[in-house]
Amino acid sequence: MSGSERMRREAAPAWSIGREAGRRADAAELGQLFACGAALHPERIAVDDGRTRYTFRELEQISQRLAAALEARGVVCGDRVAILADKVALMPAIAVAIWICGAVYVPLDSEAPPARIERMLSRLRPRLVLSCRDVAPPEGHAGLSWAMLKEIASDPHAVRRTEPVGMTTDASAYIVFTSGSTGEPKGVEITVGSLLAYFKAHNEVLRFGPQSRVISFTPFHFDVSIEDTLLPLSLGAFVYQYRGIVVGPLIRNVLTRERITHMIAVSTVLTLISNPASSINRDALPELGMVMTGAEVCDPKIINLWKSRLPGCRVINAYGPTETTIVCLCHTINEPDEDRSSSYPIGKPLEGVEATILAEDGSEVADGVQGELCIGGIQVMRGYFDQPVENDKVLFERNGLRFYRTGDICFRERDGALVFVGRRDDEVKIAGKRVHLGEVRQTVMSLPSVDRVAIGLVERGDRPEIAIIIVSESATIIDHARCHLSRELPGYMRPAIWVHADKVALSATGKTDEKLLLSKVAAAAAESSEYSFTITGDGEVVPIAEVQHV
Repeated sequence: MSGSERMRREAAPAWSIGREAGRRADAAELGQLFACGAALHPERIAVDDGRTRYTFRELEQISQRLAAALEARGVVCGDRVAILADKVALMPAIAVAIWICGAVYVPLDSEAPPARIERMLSRLRPRLVLSCRDVAPPEGHAGLSWAMLKEIASDPHAVRRTEPVGMTTDASAYIVFTSGSTGEPKGVEITVGSLLAYFKAHNEVLRFGPQSRVISFTPFHFDVSIEDTLLPLSLGAFVYQYRGIVVGPLIRNVLTRERITHMIAVSTVLTLISNPASSINRDALPELGMVMTGAEVCDPKIINLWKSRLPGCRVINAYGPTETTIVCLCHTINEPDEDRSSSYPIGKPLEGVEATILAEDGSEVADGVQGELCIGGIQVMRGYFDQPVENDKVLFERNGLRFYRTGDICFRERDGALVFVGRRDDEVKIAGKRVHLGEVRQTVMSLPSVDRVAIGLVERGDRPEIAIIIVSESATIIDHARCHLSRELPGYMRPAIWVHADKVALSATGKTDEKLLLSKVAAAAAESSEYSFTITGDGEVVPIAEVQHV
Protein backbone atom coordinates (compact mmCIF):
# COMPACT_ATOMS: atom_id res chain seq x y z
CA MET A 1 0.00 0.00 0.00
CA SER A 2 1.40 3.39 -0.98
CA GLY A 3 1.88 6.17 1.55
CA SER A 4 -0.85 8.29 -0.02
CA GLU A 5 -3.31 5.39 0.03
CA ARG A 6 -2.49 4.64 3.68
CA MET A 7 -3.10 8.26 4.65
CA ARG A 8 -6.37 8.28 2.74
CA ARG A 9 -7.60 5.13 4.45
CA GLU A 10 -6.53 6.26 7.92
CA ALA A 11 -8.40 9.53 7.47
CA ALA A 12 -11.56 7.91 6.14
CA PRO A 13 -13.21 6.88 9.45
CA ALA A 14 -13.37 10.55 10.47
CA TRP A 15 -15.91 11.22 7.69
CA SER A 16 -19.39 11.43 9.12
CA ILE A 17 -22.99 11.81 8.09
CA GLY A 18 -24.39 15.03 6.69
CA ARG A 19 -22.29 18.18 6.45
CA GLU A 20 -18.90 16.48 6.97
CA ALA A 21 -19.77 13.72 4.50
CA GLY A 22 -20.65 16.35 1.93
CA ARG A 23 -17.26 18.01 2.38
CA ARG A 24 -15.49 14.71 1.86
CA ALA A 25 -16.73 14.46 -1.73
CA ASP A 26 -15.26 17.90 -2.43
CA ALA A 27 -11.78 16.73 -1.46
CA ALA A 28 -11.63 13.33 -3.16
CA GLU A 29 -10.89 12.62 -6.80
CA LEU A 30 -13.61 10.94 -8.81
CA GLY A 31 -11.25 8.02 -9.34
CA GLN A 32 -11.36 7.39 -5.58
CA LEU A 33 -15.13 7.36 -5.35
CA PHE A 34 -15.29 4.09 -3.40
CA ALA A 35 -12.48 4.95 -0.97
CA CYS A 36 -14.78 6.01 1.86
CA GLY A 37 -16.80 2.78 1.88
CA ALA A 38 -13.71 0.64 1.31
CA ALA A 39 -12.09 2.24 4.36
CA LEU A 40 -15.10 2.23 6.69
CA HIS A 41 -16.67 -1.16 5.89
CA PRO A 42 -14.87 -2.94 3.01
CA GLU A 43 -16.91 -6.17 3.30
CA ARG A 44 -20.31 -4.48 3.47
CA ILE A 45 -22.53 -4.76 0.39
CA ALA A 46 -22.29 -1.50 -1.58
CA VAL A 47 -24.59 -2.11 -4.55
CA ASP A 48 -27.17 -4.77 -5.39
CA ASP A 49 -29.17 -5.01 -8.62
CA GLY A 50 -31.27 -7.98 -7.53
CA ARG A 51 -29.01 -10.45 -9.34
CA THR A 52 -25.47 -9.28 -8.63
CA ARG A 53 -24.03 -7.54 -5.58
CA TYR A 54 -20.61 -6.13 -4.77
CA THR A 55 -18.94 -5.08 -1.56
CA PHE A 56 -17.06 -1.76 -1.34
CA ARG A 57 -13.76 -3.61 -1.47
CA GLU A 58 -14.89 -5.46 -4.60
CA LEU A 59 -16.12 -2.25 -6.26
CA GLU A 60 -12.80 -0.53 -5.61
CA GLN A 61 -10.75 -3.45 -6.93
CA ILE A 62 -12.99 -4.02 -9.95
CA SER A 63 -12.82 -0.35 -10.94
CA GLN A 64 -9.02 -0.55 -10.74
CA ARG A 65 -8.93 -3.71 -12.91
CA LEU A 66 -11.21 -2.13 -15.49
CA ALA A 67 -9.11 1.05 -15.47
CA ALA A 68 -5.97 -0.96 -16.26
CA ALA A 69 -7.82 -2.70 -19.10
CA LEU A 70 -8.99 0.62 -20.54
CA GLU A 71 -5.50 2.07 -20.29
CA ALA A 72 -4.07 -1.01 -22.03
CA ARG A 73 -6.45 -0.31 -24.91
CA GLY A 74 -5.22 3.24 -25.34
CA VAL A 75 -7.52 5.29 -23.10
CA VAL A 76 -5.71 8.40 -21.85
CA CYS A 77 -6.68 11.51 -19.92
CA GLY A 78 -9.37 13.50 -21.75
CA ASP A 79 -10.57 10.65 -23.98
CA ARG A 80 -14.28 9.94 -24.19
CA VAL A 81 -15.43 6.43 -23.28
CA ALA A 82 -19.01 5.59 -24.28
CA ILE A 83 -21.04 2.90 -22.53
CA LEU A 84 -24.16 1.21 -23.86
CA ALA A 85 -25.54 1.31 -20.35
CA ASP A 86 -27.80 -1.03 -18.43
CA LYS A 87 -29.14 -1.07 -14.87
CA VAL A 88 -26.48 -3.43 -13.53
CA ALA A 89 -24.33 -3.43 -10.41
CA LEU A 90 -21.15 -3.20 -12.50
CA MET A 91 -22.02 0.22 -13.94
CA PRO A 92 -20.69 2.29 -10.98
CA ALA A 93 -17.34 0.49 -11.23
CA ILE A 94 -17.19 1.21 -14.97
CA ALA A 95 -17.81 4.93 -14.39
CA VAL A 96 -15.07 5.12 -11.75
CA ALA A 97 -12.67 3.11 -13.92
CA ILE A 98 -13.08 5.75 -16.64
CA TRP A 99 -12.37 8.50 -14.10
CA ILE A 100 -9.31 6.65 -12.80
CA CYS A 101 -7.94 7.01 -16.34
CA GLY A 102 -8.83 10.71 -16.33
CA ALA A 103 -11.29 10.06 -19.19
CA VAL A 104 -14.85 11.27 -19.80
CA TYR A 105 -17.78 9.04 -18.79
CA VAL A 106 -20.48 8.94 -21.51
CA PRO A 107 -23.43 6.63 -20.72
CA LEU A 108 -25.77 5.99 -23.66
CA ASP A 109 -29.19 4.37 -23.81
CA SER A 110 -28.45 0.83 -24.98
CA GLU A 111 -32.12 0.40 -25.97
CA ALA A 112 -32.13 3.42 -28.29
CA PRO A 113 -32.46 2.65 -32.00
CA PRO A 114 -29.08 1.67 -33.55
CA ALA A 115 -29.24 4.59 -35.99
CA ARG A 116 -29.56 7.06 -33.13
CA ILE A 117 -26.69 5.45 -31.21
CA GLU A 118 -24.49 5.59 -34.30
CA ARG A 119 -25.22 9.30 -34.80
CA MET A 120 -24.20 10.05 -31.23
CA LEU A 121 -21.03 7.96 -31.52
CA SER A 122 -20.04 9.64 -34.78
CA ARG A 123 -20.22 13.00 -33.00
CA LEU A 124 -18.49 11.80 -29.84
CA ARG A 125 -15.57 10.03 -31.55
CA PRO A 126 -14.96 7.93 -28.40
CA ARG A 127 -11.71 6.09 -27.78
CA LEU A 128 -13.68 2.99 -26.74
CA VAL A 129 -17.29 1.80 -26.67
CA LEU A 130 -18.25 -0.54 -23.83
CA SER A 131 -21.40 -2.66 -23.84
CA CYS A 132 -23.31 -3.62 -20.70
CA ARG A 133 -25.73 -5.81 -22.65
CA ASP A 134 -25.27 -9.03 -24.58
CA VAL A 135 -24.65 -7.14 -27.79
CA ALA A 136 -21.27 -6.28 -29.25
CA PRO A 137 -20.14 -2.66 -29.51
CA PRO A 138 -21.29 -1.13 -32.84
CA GLU A 139 -19.26 -2.14 -35.86
CA GLY A 140 -16.40 0.20 -36.62
CA HIS A 141 -15.82 1.16 -32.98
CA ALA A 142 -13.13 -0.36 -30.77
CA GLY A 143 -14.54 -1.56 -27.50
CA LEU A 144 -15.23 -4.21 -24.90
CA SER A 145 -18.23 -6.53 -24.88
CA TRP A 146 -20.30 -7.34 -21.81
CA ALA A 147 -18.64 -10.76 -21.57
CA MET A 148 -15.17 -9.17 -21.64
CA LEU A 149 -16.11 -6.61 -18.97
CA LYS A 150 -17.42 -9.33 -16.66
CA GLU A 151 -14.31 -11.45 -17.23
CA ILE A 152 -11.99 -8.57 -16.32
CA ALA A 153 -14.10 -7.68 -13.29
CA SER A 154 -14.05 -11.22 -11.91
CA ASP A 155 -10.34 -11.96 -12.51
CA PRO A 156 -8.50 -11.53 -9.18
CA HIS A 157 -5.15 -11.73 -10.98
CA ALA A 158 -5.90 -8.95 -13.47
CA VAL A 159 -3.61 -5.92 -13.44
CA ARG A 160 -4.93 -3.01 -11.37
CA ARG A 161 -4.37 0.73 -11.67
CA THR A 162 -4.55 1.88 -8.05
CA GLU A 163 -3.59 5.55 -8.44
CA PRO A 164 -5.98 7.74 -10.43
CA VAL A 165 -4.74 10.09 -13.10
CA GLY A 166 -5.02 13.62 -11.74
CA MET A 167 -8.02 15.48 -13.16
CA THR A 168 -8.23 19.26 -13.01
CA THR A 169 -11.50 20.89 -12.00
CA ASP A 170 -12.05 22.24 -15.52
CA ALA A 171 -11.64 18.78 -17.11
CA SER A 172 -14.78 17.06 -18.41
CA ALA A 173 -16.28 14.49 -16.03
CA TYR A 174 -19.23 13.23 -18.06
CA ILE A 175 -21.48 13.84 -21.05
CA VAL A 176 -25.18 12.99 -20.90
CA PHE A 177 -27.40 13.23 -23.97
CA THR A 178 -30.86 14.80 -23.77
CA SER A 179 -33.59 15.40 -26.31
CA GLY A 180 -32.72 18.41 -28.46
CA SER A 181 -34.84 21.14 -30.01
CA THR A 182 -32.76 20.98 -33.22
CA GLY A 183 -33.89 17.45 -34.11
CA GLU A 184 -30.68 15.91 -32.74
CA PRO A 185 -29.91 14.93 -29.12
CA LYS A 186 -27.68 17.35 -27.21
CA GLY A 187 -24.65 16.15 -25.29
CA VAL A 188 -24.50 18.08 -22.00
CA GLU A 189 -20.84 18.30 -20.90
CA ILE A 190 -20.23 18.67 -17.15
CA THR A 191 -16.81 19.41 -15.64
CA VAL A 192 -15.14 17.78 -12.65
CA GLY A 193 -15.44 21.03 -10.69
CA SER A 194 -19.19 21.25 -11.37
CA LEU A 195 -19.77 17.64 -10.32
CA LEU A 196 -17.76 17.87 -7.10
CA ALA A 197 -19.44 21.16 -6.18
CA TYR A 198 -22.80 19.50 -6.78
CA PHE A 199 -21.86 16.50 -4.60
CA LYS A 200 -21.08 18.76 -1.67
CA ALA A 201 -23.96 21.20 -2.10
CA HIS A 202 -26.72 18.66 -2.69
CA ASN A 203 -25.67 16.39 0.15
CA GLU A 204 -26.33 19.29 2.51
CA VAL A 205 -29.97 18.57 1.62
CA LEU A 206 -29.94 14.82 0.95
CA ARG A 207 -27.82 13.94 4.01
CA PHE A 208 -26.48 10.67 2.64
CA GLY A 209 -24.03 9.02 5.01
CA PRO A 210 -22.30 5.67 5.59
CA GLN A 211 -25.44 4.17 7.18
CA SER A 212 -27.84 5.32 4.45
CA ARG A 213 -29.66 2.80 2.28
CA VAL A 214 -30.76 4.29 -1.06
CA ILE A 215 -33.03 2.94 -3.78
CA SER A 216 -32.27 3.90 -7.38
CA PHE A 217 -34.89 3.77 -10.14
CA THR A 218 -32.96 5.79 -12.72
CA PRO A 219 -31.38 4.31 -15.89
CA PHE A 220 -27.69 5.13 -16.11
CA HIS A 221 -28.02 7.19 -19.30
CA PHE A 222 -29.89 9.83 -17.23
CA ASP A 223 -27.91 12.12 -14.95
CA VAL A 224 -30.11 11.40 -11.91
CA SER A 225 -28.27 8.05 -11.69
CA ILE A 226 -25.27 10.06 -10.48
CA GLU A 227 -27.46 11.54 -7.74
CA ASP A 228 -29.05 8.28 -6.55
CA THR A 229 -26.13 5.90 -7.15
CA LEU A 230 -22.67 7.45 -7.44
CA LEU A 231 -23.16 10.17 -4.82
CA PRO A 232 -24.36 7.80 -2.05
CA LEU A 233 -21.67 5.25 -2.94
CA SER A 234 -19.03 7.99 -2.58
CA LEU A 235 -20.11 8.36 1.04
CA GLY A 236 -20.12 4.68 1.92
CA ALA A 237 -23.90 4.24 1.57
CA PHE A 238 -25.69 1.18 0.20
CA VAL A 239 -27.58 1.44 -3.13
CA TYR A 240 -30.24 -0.94 -4.37
CA GLN A 241 -30.64 -0.81 -8.16
CA TYR A 242 -34.33 -1.42 -8.83
CA ARG A 243 -34.72 -3.37 -12.10
CA GLY A 244 -38.27 -4.65 -11.68
CA ILE A 245 -41.58 -3.59 -13.14
CA VAL A 246 -42.68 -0.17 -11.93
CA VAL A 247 -45.62 -1.39 -9.89
CA GLY A 248 -46.51 0.00 -6.48
CA PRO A 249 -46.69 -3.24 -4.44
CA LEU A 250 -43.40 -4.56 -5.85
CA ILE A 251 -41.56 -1.33 -5.08
CA ARG A 252 -43.04 -1.11 -1.57
CA ASN A 253 -41.88 -4.67 -0.88
CA VAL A 254 -38.34 -3.70 -1.87
CA LEU A 255 -38.46 -0.55 0.29
CA THR A 256 -39.41 -2.69 3.28
CA ARG A 257 -37.11 -5.64 2.60
CA GLU A 258 -34.03 -3.53 1.89
CA ARG A 259 -34.70 -1.16 4.82
CA ILE A 260 -34.46 1.87 2.50
CA THR A 261 -33.77 5.19 4.21
CA HIS A 262 -33.60 7.49 1.15
CA MET A 263 -35.80 7.42 -1.95
CA ILE A 264 -35.64 9.69 -5.01
CA ALA A 265 -38.56 9.20 -7.41
CA VAL A 266 -40.15 11.24 -10.17
CA SER A 267 -43.81 12.04 -9.51
CA THR A 268 -45.04 9.33 -11.90
CA VAL A 269 -43.25 6.64 -9.88
CA LEU A 270 -44.08 8.25 -6.55
CA THR A 271 -47.76 8.27 -7.48
CA LEU A 272 -47.67 4.55 -8.31
CA ILE A 273 -46.00 3.76 -4.99
CA SER A 274 -48.62 5.84 -3.16
CA ASN A 275 -51.62 3.73 -4.17
CA PRO A 276 -53.36 2.78 -1.94
CA ALA A 277 -52.66 5.57 0.54
CA SER A 278 -53.07 3.18 3.47
CA SER A 279 -49.91 1.33 2.34
CA ILE A 280 -47.78 4.36 3.27
CA ASN A 281 -47.20 3.90 6.98
CA ARG A 282 -44.41 3.41 9.50
CA ASP A 283 -45.02 -0.31 9.89
CA ALA A 284 -44.36 -0.88 6.20
CA LEU A 285 -41.59 1.74 5.87
CA PRO A 286 -39.95 1.83 9.31
CA GLU A 287 -36.63 3.37 8.23
CA LEU A 288 -37.58 5.69 5.37
CA GLY A 289 -36.29 9.12 6.37
CA MET A 290 -36.23 11.06 3.09
CA VAL A 291 -38.38 11.19 -0.03
CA MET A 292 -37.35 13.48 -2.88
CA THR A 293 -39.31 14.07 -6.05
CA GLY A 294 -38.65 16.23 -9.08
CA ALA A 295 -38.05 16.19 -12.87
CA GLU A 296 -41.78 16.86 -13.41
CA VAL A 297 -44.57 18.64 -11.56
CA CYS A 298 -45.83 16.55 -8.65
CA ASP A 299 -49.47 16.67 -7.55
CA PRO A 300 -49.50 18.39 -4.13
CA LYS A 301 -51.90 15.68 -2.89
CA ILE A 302 -49.12 13.10 -3.34
CA ILE A 303 -46.61 15.20 -1.43
CA ASN A 304 -49.19 15.83 1.31
CA LEU A 305 -49.85 12.11 1.56
CA TRP A 306 -46.23 11.22 2.24
CA LYS A 307 -45.76 14.08 4.69
CA SER A 308 -48.92 13.28 6.64
CA ARG A 309 -48.54 9.49 6.64
CA LEU A 310 -44.83 9.65 7.55
CA PRO A 311 -44.57 12.85 9.63
CA GLY A 312 -40.94 12.24 10.60
CA CYS A 313 -39.87 11.78 6.98
CA ARG A 314 -38.25 14.70 5.15
CA VAL A 315 -40.16 15.32 1.90
CA ILE A 316 -38.35 17.44 -0.69
CA ASN A 317 -39.34 18.90 -4.05
CA ALA A 318 -36.27 19.33 -6.29
CA TYR A 319 -35.51 21.00 -9.61
CA GLY A 320 -32.59 20.94 -11.98
CA PRO A 321 -32.04 20.82 -15.73
CA THR A 322 -29.31 18.46 -16.94
CA GLU A 323 -27.41 21.60 -18.00
CA THR A 324 -26.98 22.71 -14.37
CA THR A 325 -25.60 19.41 -12.99
CA ILE A 326 -28.55 17.29 -11.93
CA VAL A 327 -30.22 19.39 -9.17
CA CYS A 328 -29.78 23.08 -8.39
CA LEU A 329 -32.89 24.04 -6.35
CA CYS A 330 -34.62 22.28 -3.45
CA HIS A 331 -37.70 22.92 -1.33
CA THR A 332 -38.36 20.97 1.89
CA ILE A 333 -42.03 20.55 2.81
CA ASN A 334 -42.22 21.01 6.59
CA GLU A 335 -45.97 20.54 6.98
CA PRO A 336 -48.65 19.14 4.65
CA ASP A 337 -50.81 21.84 3.09
CA GLU A 338 -54.16 20.13 2.53
CA ASP A 339 -55.69 23.29 1.02
CA ARG A 340 -53.00 23.65 -1.65
CA SER A 341 -54.23 23.25 -5.22
CA SER A 342 -51.14 24.52 -7.03
CA SER A 343 -47.79 22.72 -7.08
CA TYR A 344 -45.28 23.17 -4.27
CA PRO A 345 -42.33 25.55 -4.91
CA ILE A 346 -39.23 24.15 -6.57
CA GLY A 347 -37.21 25.85 -3.87
CA LYS A 348 -34.10 27.89 -3.32
CA PRO A 349 -30.63 27.51 -4.89
CA LEU A 350 -28.03 25.11 -3.52
CA GLU A 351 -24.77 26.53 -2.22
CA GLY A 352 -22.75 28.00 -5.09
CA VAL A 353 -25.82 28.35 -7.32
CA GLU A 354 -27.53 31.61 -8.26
CA ALA A 355 -31.04 31.92 -9.66
CA THR A 356 -32.50 34.95 -11.37
CA ILE A 357 -35.76 35.54 -13.20
CA LEU A 358 -35.53 37.73 -16.28
CA ALA A 359 -38.11 39.55 -18.37
CA GLU A 360 -38.04 39.50 -22.18
CA ASP A 361 -35.78 42.57 -22.22
CA GLY A 362 -33.22 40.89 -19.92
CA SER A 363 -34.08 42.88 -16.80
CA GLU A 364 -34.76 41.20 -13.46
CA VAL A 365 -38.40 41.01 -12.46
CA ALA A 366 -39.92 41.77 -9.06
CA ASP A 367 -41.18 39.12 -6.65
CA GLY A 368 -44.41 37.57 -7.87
CA VAL A 369 -43.79 38.52 -11.50
CA GLN A 370 -43.29 35.73 -14.02
CA GLY A 371 -40.19 35.50 -16.21
CA GLU A 372 -37.60 33.04 -17.49
CA LEU A 373 -35.57 31.26 -14.83
CA CYS A 374 -31.81 31.50 -15.43
CA ILE A 375 -29.33 29.49 -13.35
CA GLY A 376 -25.76 30.69 -12.74
CA GLY A 377 -22.69 29.50 -10.91
CA ILE A 378 -20.29 26.61 -10.76
CA GLN A 379 -22.88 23.95 -11.61
CA VAL A 380 -23.59 25.39 -15.06
CA MET A 381 -22.43 23.05 -17.84
CA ARG A 382 -19.36 23.64 -19.97
CA GLY A 383 -21.72 23.47 -22.93
CA TYR A 384 -23.35 21.14 -25.44
CA PHE A 385 -20.64 18.92 -26.83
CA ASP A 386 -19.59 19.98 -30.32
CA GLN A 387 -22.59 22.36 -30.72
CA PRO A 388 -21.25 25.92 -30.30
CA VAL A 389 -24.25 27.50 -32.01
CA GLU A 390 -26.61 25.92 -29.49
CA ASN A 391 -24.37 27.06 -26.64
CA ASP A 392 -24.68 30.67 -27.77
CA LYS A 393 -28.47 30.40 -27.51
CA VAL A 394 -28.59 29.36 -23.86
CA LEU A 395 -25.35 30.46 -22.16
CA PHE A 396 -24.56 34.06 -21.23
CA GLU A 397 -22.52 36.03 -18.72
CA ARG A 398 -24.00 38.41 -16.16
CA ASN A 399 -21.96 40.29 -13.52
CA GLY A 400 -19.01 38.01 -14.20
CA LEU A 401 -21.01 34.80 -13.74
CA ARG A 402 -22.00 32.26 -16.40
CA PHE A 403 -25.75 31.61 -16.64
CA TYR A 404 -27.94 29.06 -18.39
CA ARG A 405 -31.36 29.98 -19.80
CA THR A 406 -33.65 27.19 -18.62
CA GLY A 407 -36.66 28.05 -20.78
CA ASP A 408 -38.82 27.58 -17.67
CA ILE A 409 -41.26 30.30 -16.66
CA CYS A 410 -41.20 30.90 -12.90
CA PHE A 411 -41.82 33.53 -10.25
CA ARG A 412 -40.29 34.18 -6.85
CA GLU A 413 -42.35 34.17 -3.68
CA ARG A 414 -41.73 36.69 -0.90
CA ASP A 415 -39.67 34.20 1.11
CA GLY A 416 -37.36 33.69 -1.86
CA ALA A 417 -38.72 30.29 -2.96
CA LEU A 418 -39.16 29.83 -6.71
CA VAL A 419 -42.38 28.47 -8.23
CA PHE A 420 -42.53 26.72 -11.62
CA VAL A 421 -45.30 27.90 -13.97
CA GLY A 422 -44.57 26.28 -17.33
CA ARG A 423 -42.35 26.21 -20.41
CA ARG A 424 -41.69 28.88 -23.00
CA ASP A 425 -41.03 26.25 -25.69
CA ASP A 426 -42.22 22.76 -26.59
CA GLU A 427 -40.15 20.81 -24.08
CA VAL A 428 -42.20 18.39 -21.99
CA LYS A 429 -41.58 15.72 -19.36
CA ILE A 430 -42.82 12.15 -19.78
CA ALA A 431 -42.32 10.09 -16.60
CA GLY A 432 -39.53 12.48 -15.67
CA LYS A 433 -37.75 12.15 -19.02
CA ARG A 434 -37.16 15.30 -21.04
CA VAL A 435 -38.62 15.32 -24.55
CA HIS A 436 -38.31 18.17 -27.03
CA LEU A 437 -41.43 17.84 -29.15
CA GLY A 438 -39.53 19.73 -31.83
CA GLU A 439 -37.18 16.78 -32.22
CA VAL A 440 -40.12 14.41 -32.69
CA ARG A 441 -41.77 16.84 -35.11
CA GLN A 442 -38.66 17.22 -37.25
CA THR A 443 -38.05 13.47 -37.35
CA VAL A 444 -41.56 12.91 -38.73
CA MET A 445 -41.28 15.87 -41.10
CA SER A 446 -38.26 14.20 -42.71
CA LEU A 447 -40.63 11.70 -44.35
CA PRO A 448 -41.28 12.74 -47.97
CA SER A 449 -45.08 12.35 -47.90
CA VAL A 450 -45.61 14.50 -44.79
CA ASP A 451 -46.92 18.02 -45.37
CA ARG A 452 -47.37 19.27 -41.83
CA VAL A 453 -47.18 18.06 -38.22
CA ALA A 454 -48.89 19.20 -35.02
CA ILE A 455 -47.74 17.69 -31.75
CA GLY A 456 -48.46 18.16 -28.06
CA LEU A 457 -49.45 16.57 -24.77
CA VAL A 458 -52.96 15.37 -24.06
CA GLU A 459 -54.32 13.97 -20.80
CA ARG A 460 -55.62 10.43 -20.88
CA GLY A 461 -56.73 9.10 -17.54
CA ASP A 462 -54.31 10.43 -14.95
CA ARG A 463 -51.26 10.73 -17.17
CA PRO A 464 -50.05 12.87 -20.08
CA GLU A 465 -49.35 11.26 -23.45
CA ILE A 466 -47.74 12.61 -26.60
CA ALA A 467 -50.25 13.05 -29.42
CA ILE A 468 -49.19 13.75 -33.01
CA ILE A 469 -51.30 14.88 -35.95
CA ILE A 470 -49.77 14.18 -39.36
CA VAL A 471 -51.04 15.98 -42.45
CA SER A 472 -50.50 13.85 -45.51
CA GLU A 473 -52.32 12.60 -48.60
CA SER A 474 -50.95 9.13 -47.83
CA ALA A 475 -53.53 6.93 -46.10
CA THR A 476 -50.75 4.75 -44.66
CA ILE A 477 -48.63 7.59 -43.26
CA ILE A 478 -49.21 6.61 -39.64
CA ASP A 479 -47.77 3.13 -40.20
CA HIS A 480 -44.77 4.60 -42.04
CA ALA A 481 -44.19 7.24 -39.35
CA ARG A 482 -44.43 4.71 -36.52
CA CYS A 483 -41.87 2.50 -38.24
CA HIS A 484 -39.60 5.48 -38.94
CA LEU A 485 -39.68 6.70 -35.34
CA SER A 486 -38.99 3.20 -34.01
CA ARG A 487 -35.70 3.35 -35.93
CA GLU A 488 -34.83 6.91 -34.93
CA LEU A 489 -36.10 7.65 -31.41
CA PRO A 490 -36.13 5.84 -28.06
CA GLY A 491 -39.47 4.52 -26.85
CA TYR A 492 -40.23 7.26 -24.32
CA MET A 493 -40.01 9.92 -27.08
CA ARG A 494 -42.49 8.25 -29.45
CA PRO A 495 -46.10 9.46 -29.57
CA ALA A 496 -48.75 7.27 -27.96
CA ILE A 497 -51.68 8.80 -29.88
CA TRP A 498 -51.52 9.08 -33.68
CA VAL A 499 -53.86 11.15 -35.84
CA HIS A 500 -54.01 11.40 -39.63
CA ALA A 501 -55.50 14.34 -41.53
CA ASP A 502 -55.49 15.46 -45.13
CA LYS A 503 -55.02 19.09 -46.16
CA VAL A 504 -58.70 19.85 -46.63
CA ALA A 505 -59.72 18.33 -43.30
CA LEU A 506 -56.99 20.16 -41.38
CA SER A 507 -57.79 23.72 -42.41
CA ALA A 508 -59.70 25.50 -45.16
CA THR A 509 -57.47 28.58 -44.71
CA GLY A 510 -54.16 26.74 -44.81
CA LYS A 511 -53.38 27.62 -41.18
CA THR A 512 -53.02 25.21 -38.30
CA ASP A 513 -54.77 25.83 -34.99
CA GLU A 514 -52.75 23.29 -33.01
CA LYS A 515 -54.45 24.02 -29.68
CA LEU A 516 -57.91 23.46 -31.16
CA LEU A 517 -56.86 20.27 -32.91
CA LEU A 518 -55.14 18.87 -29.84
CA SER A 519 -58.14 19.68 -27.66
CA LYS A 520 -60.32 17.67 -30.06
CA VAL A 521 -57.81 14.80 -30.00
CA ALA A 522 -57.76 14.88 -26.19
CA ALA A 523 -61.55 14.68 -26.07
CA ALA A 524 -61.61 11.77 -28.53
CA ALA A 525 -58.84 9.91 -26.70
CA ALA A 526 -60.63 10.32 -23.37
CA GLU A 527 -63.70 8.56 -24.79
CA SER A 528 -61.83 5.75 -26.55
CA SER A 529 -59.20 3.14 -25.82
CA GLU A 530 -57.87 3.41 -29.38
CA TYR A 531 -54.47 4.95 -30.22
CA SER A 532 -54.98 5.73 -33.94
CA PHE A 533 -57.41 8.40 -35.11
CA THR A 534 -58.32 10.37 -38.20
CA ILE A 535 -59.81 13.83 -38.73
CA THR A 536 -62.89 13.62 -40.93
CA GLY A 537 -63.98 16.11 -43.57
CA ASP A 538 -66.20 17.94 -41.07
CA GLY A 539 -63.34 18.25 -38.57
CA GLU A 540 -64.30 15.47 -36.17
CA VAL A 541 -61.66 13.22 -34.60
CA VAL A 542 -62.67 9.54 -34.74
CA PRO A 543 -60.81 6.26 -34.24
CA ILE A 544 -59.43 4.83 -37.49
CA ALA A 545 -60.96 1.47 -36.60
CA GLU A 546 -64.42 3.04 -36.81
CA VAL A 547 -63.71 4.53 -40.24
CA GLN A 548 -62.42 1.21 -41.53
CA HIS A 549 -65.49 -0.56 -40.16
CA VAL A 550 -67.83 1.86 -41.92
